[in-house]
Amino acid sequence: SIVPLFIILCVICVVVPSECARILALFPIPFYSHQTNHPLLWLELAKRGHEVVVVTPNPASHLNVPNITQIDVSRSYVFVKPFDMTRIKFNGINWQTYLHEHIYHGSQFFVENLFHHPQMKELYEPNSNATFDVLVIEMVEMPSLFAFAHRFHAPVIGFSSLTLSTINEHILGGPVLTSHESVWEVGAHIGPNLSFWQRLKNFVIVWRSTYFLYRYLFPQHQRIAEKYLGPDLPPMLDIMKNISVIFVNQDDVLSPARSKVANQISFTSLHISDNLKPLPKELQRFVDEAENGFIYFSLGTNALTSCLPNETLQIFIDVFSKLPYRVVWKHEEELPRKPDNVFSMPWFPQQSLLAHPNIKMMIYQGGLQTSQEVVYFAVPVLGLPVLGDQDYQVRVMEQLGIGKFLDLPTLTRDQLERNILDIVTDKKYKERILEVRSIAKDKPYDLLEHLVWWTEFVIRRKGAPHLRTSLASLPWYQRYDTDIIVFLTIVVCIVIFISTNVFTKLLVYLYRQRQTTPANKKQK
Repeated sequence: SIVPLFIILCVICVVVPSECARILALFPIPFYSHQTNHPLLWLELAKRGHEVVVVTPNPASHLNVPNITQIDVSRSYVFVKPFDMTRIKFNGINWQTYLHEHIYHGSQFFVENLFHHPQMKELYEPNSNATFDVLVIEMVEMPSLFAFAHRFHAPVIGFSSLTLSTINEHILGGPVLTSHESVWEVGAHIGPNLSFWQRLKNFVIVWRSTYFLYRYLFPQHQRIAEKYLGPDLPPMLDIMKNISVIFVNQDDVLSPARSKVANQISFTSLHISDNLKPLPKELQRFVDEAENGFIYFSLGTNALTSCLPNETLQIFIDVFSKLPYRVVWKHEEELPRKPDNVFSMPWFPQQSLLAHPNIKMMIYQGGLQTSQEVVYFAVPVLGLPVLGDQDYQVRVMEQLGIGKFLDLPTLTRDQLERNILDIVTDKKYKERILEVRSIAKDKPYDLLEHLVWWTEFVIRRKGAPHLRTSLASLPWYQRYDTDIIVFLTIVVCIVIFISTNVFTKLLVYLYRQRQTTPANKKQK
C-alpha cells in the first residue's frame, strides 16, 4: 500500500507546480470601462494556484475567492464624479486640452490615493517583507506606478484597456504615425487621404501632447514616487522602457493594420460573458412583446444622456415616439414626457439585451468594449461619439460597413430618424456584421489562455528582455534618422549653394568675356 501512495505523490509533484507566484496588479483609474477586461485573468491565475493582489476602484464580488486580495481605491471616483463628459463635446473643448487640464492632473490624485492606502503601505514600506514575482500595470499615463517594479525587483507586464496611445508606442520603441487610422488621439481626422494641412495639424497635436507628457507629467510622477519610495529611484521612463510584454485590448478586425513591437500581445472581448444575466421581468416582457423589434440606446457610463442639453434630449424623444419600434433607453433620471414605446432605466444588463433576438440596432457612444460586444452579438450600430477614442471607434465601425457616424452636437431630427430607419431596414448592415463577427471569432487559440501563458512565461523567465526592441533606448533623432536626414539636407544645400555660386560666377565670367571681345576687336 505504501508503493502506490508513493507513486501518487510523485505524480502530484510532477503535475502540480512546486512554486506558485505572487502577482501585484495595479489598475487604479476610476473609469468602469478600464475595470472590465482584467478580472477573468486574475480568476484564471488564482485557479492555477497563483496569489494575486489587485488594486482597483471597483472591487468585484466574484473576485472574493481564495488567492485573490482586492485593495479598494474607490476614493478616486471623488475626482471624476463632478465632471460632465457631455460638456466637453457640446462646448467644443479639444480632447487633448481636456486631458492636459484635468485627466493628467487627476492621474496624480489617483496615484497619491493609491500610495496613501494603508494596505498598500503594508506592502511597500521599508520594513515590509512583501515580495512579488511580477507586476501587471495599466498603461494610463501614471508613470509613478512603475516605481513598484524597482521596489519589488520584479518584471513588469503592461496592460492597455484601449488601443495603445502614441506615448506608449513611443516608449516601447514602436513607430509614431501621426495620421494613421490607428491614432485615436486626434479624433476622426485620420486616414490615408488627408490633405497636407490636416496631416500637419495631426503632427502638431500628437507631438505636442507627447512633449507635454515627457516634459511635465513624467517629472511630476517622478517626484511622487520619490516622495513615497525614496530618492534613489531610477527614472520612471527607464523602467517603462524595460516592460517585458504588454497586453493590448485590440481586435484585429476592429483595428487598422499597423506594425507592432514584438512584445505587444493582443487580446479582445474578455469582458463578454457566456453566462448572461436575466433581464428584469418588466423589461423582459417589454422586449419579448416588441412585434417590430426594439432599439437599445446608451451613451455608456462616462457620458450620461441625463446631461444632454434639453434641445438634444427632445430630439431623441420626438424621433423615438414616431418609430414603429420599441426603444430601451439607458437614462439616469426620470425621463420627462416619455413616449409609450420607450422603456428607461439608469442601468441595464447590456450583454443580455444585445443577445435578445428582437434587437434591431444599438445607438451608442462608441466605447471600445461596447464595440466588441455589438460585433460579438451581431448588432448594427449608430454611433454618437462623445470623448476619448470614441470618434475613432465609430469611424472604424462605419468603414467596416456595420454602422453609421453622427455628430451629437449638430444632430437633427431628420438625421436621427433617417439613419435609424436606414440601419434597421437595409439588410446589408446585418449581413455585414454577421460576416465581421465570423472573422472576429475565428481565432487560433483561446485568448484568455494566451494571456495566462505569457504571464507565467514572464514569471518563469523573470522577464522577457529578448522581446524588447533597442529602438526604445535610442534618442529620437537616431530612432527616426533625423540626424542623418538633417546632415544630408545640409550637404545637399551646401552642394546646391556651391554649384549655384560656381555656375553664377561662370555665367558672369562668360558674359564679361563676351562683352570684352568685341571691344578688343574695335580697338585693333
